[in-house]
Parts: sequence; structure tokens; C-alpha cells
Amino acid sequence: MIKASARSFAIVLLLAHPVNGGELNGTLSSRLDFYPENADGTASEGRSVEVKIDAFHDFEESRIVGEFIIRGDEKDSGRRITEARQAYFRTPFAGFDVFLGNRQEFWGKAESKNVVDLINQSDAAANEGKSGKLGALSISAERYVDIGDLQLWYISSFREKTFNDRDAHPSSGLTVNSAQYARKDGKDADDFAVRLSSFVGDWDLAGSVFYGTARDPILTLAVGRKALNPYYALQKSIGLEAQYTGDVTLLKWESLHGTQSSLIGTHNFSAAVAGIEYTYYRSFETKLDIGLIGEIQHDDRPQAAANQFGVAGVRLVFNDIADSNILFLLSADSKTDQSIVSLEASQRINDVTSVKLTSQFYNARTATSAYGQLSDDDAVTLTLNMFF
Repeated sequence: MIKASARSFAIVLLLAHPVNGGELNGTLSSRLDFYPENADGTASEGRSVEVKIDAFHDFEESRIVGEFIIRGDEKDSGRRITEARQAYFRTPFAGFDVFLGNRQEFWGKAESKNVVDLINQSDAAANEGKSGKLGALSISAERYVDIGDLQLWYISSFREKTFNDRDAHPSSGLTVNSAQYARKDGKDADDFAVRLSSFVGDWDLAGSVFYGTARDPILTLAVGRKALNPYYALQKSIGLEAQYTGDVTLLKWESLHGTQSSLIGTHNFSAAVAGIEYTYYRSFETKLDIGLIGEIQHDDRPQAAANQFGVAGVRLVFNDIADSNILFLLSADSKTDQSIVSLEASQRINDVTSVKLTSQFYNARTATSAYGQLSDDDAVTLTLNMFF
């Protein structure tokens, strides 16, 4: 009923507002993945193509926004997708900006992990980091109040996390079975969230409350140990965010505290990321900015790869006409002796073309650890983007 009413409301508002104009842009991405060492000791490669269309259309006080993608992969069916990442109508109503439809939203401050980013599900099979998100079918509202920006969210259906095929990369080598849910309505259960953010001097602060299905599933071995059973718990949580911006220093904090209800009962959890980023501007009397990154992660949820990670990294921003930048991160857990090294570099070739190079290398002492299961999933990826 709510979904049907939202669609009807959007259509009425569309017809009632005069058109002002809009814009249409697209990106064609060709991707080549190289895997230097498979489980059998051989190397392999994979190819995929993605088309993304971004569009908006303005009315007198309102806007329609769309982001549509089609992605094909020659080997991995888990990466193949056709969907509207965003398709929403925004209009003012009762002092709020109201959004109806599929929408993406980012919450968080940290570089290595965002524990408070709970609105959208991860398109994990795409292996695109923070930008790999699935749209959330929702009704949301935003307005500025005396103490900051207020967001209200109603999410009408749940999106399951995407997984690569069992013989694709990265993958545990096991089939992922159909999901189970703690909530009786499964993927049709409603989620609710509220967030208030504000600036106080040099501090960017935010607090949020979430009630709904946990975005990351608890993965357990099925009978026979040849498949994984994903289980989505009910989560009730409070999130806190803080970032201090100095002349050359960023201090970052994210934390999430609450309860999860699962097959083994209801348990409390806490997750947090604390970090610092120090930037040397115009290093060596050049345009180069060098940022040094240090973060500590804690997460005691059963979905986490490890309870605690230490993260060190370097960000290079060349401030050139080609918008060249490089990000290097090392994440390590000394307790379980596992780590991941990642590199991301991008550069514009001309006004309509850019290239991006990424890599992930996993290391683990034991094969049963989270990264031990990915020991043959080291990857180097080259992506060519053409804009139109």
C-alpha cells in the first residue's frame, strides 16, 4: 500500500510541475582482471563491460534523478547485473525535501571501513569498494533544523548482498545458498533510520539510529561443507561520527553500537574505526600532496573478517590537469596473522577517457581465516572509462 501510494504521489507531482531542463551523461567501462595465482597454481584473467547512464530532469522546484547500469562478465554470473542504482523523484513538501524511489546515500568518515554506512546494500561481487552499492527502494526526507541537517528514512524492501560465483574471484570456492532471515517478512520487512549531522567549529559531527535487517549476512557452512548459508540478522543500532579538520590534519571517528538477533539469540555488538590523516601540501616544492593515513578498526560482530585491524596508507594527489592520484593501504590483523594490501591509481587521459588501476593481495597464516580463504584471489584490475 505504501509503495503504491508513493508511486501515485510521484506521478501526480511530476504532472503538476513545469519542465525546466535536464542532463544526460554516460560511461562505458571496459575492465580486465588478472589473477596471478589460482588454487591450481596457474594464472587467469577475466573481462567485463559496463554501461552506466546518469540523468536528471528539473521541474520548477523538483527533480527526477536516474542512474542505470548494465554490466556483463564473460565468466562470473555474480557480476552480471541490470538495474536502476538510482531512480527517484525529489520535491519539497511540508518544509522537507522528499525523495521517492531508488536512492543511494553514504554515511561515514573513515577511509578503510565505514561501519555506520547502513542505508544501501553492497554490490560486493563488483569489487568496487565504497562506490559499489545497490539502490534502496525508499521514502526519505531531509531538512535543515536549528542544530543541523536531519534525515528520515523508510526503506520498503531489502536487497541481498551480491556474491561472485564459486569459481570466480574473489570467492571462498563455495556456493552461496538462498538466504535466511531473522525477520518473518524476510526481504519484504521494513527498515527505518534517522540521522542528524552538524558542524561545530572545526568538527563535523553526526549521530544516527537504525532499525532493520543487517546489511552483512552471517555466513555458516552448510551440511557437507560445500556451500555457505547466509543469514540476515535483525539489527538495532546507534551510530556516531566525528571528523576534525585542521590545516594539515584530519581526525576521524566512526562507531556503531547495538544488538543483533540471530539463530543463536540476541547479542550486543560494537564496531568502531578511529583514524588520522596528515597531509604534506606541495611536497618537494611541487604540486604533489602526500597524505599519510593511519586507522584502527574494531568489530566484534560475527560477520567481521577479524575483531581488530590496523591500517596504514599513503595518498598521493598530483594536482595536475589529468587528475592523477594514487591510494595505497595495508590492513593487518596481528592476532590472526592475516593482511591485505590494496592499491588504487587513476588518471584522465583526455576529456572523455580515464584509466584506473587497482590491486588486492591477500596474505594469511591459516587457510580457515577470512583472508586465508581468499589466498588465491590476488588480483590486478585495469579499467578504461569512456564518457559520453
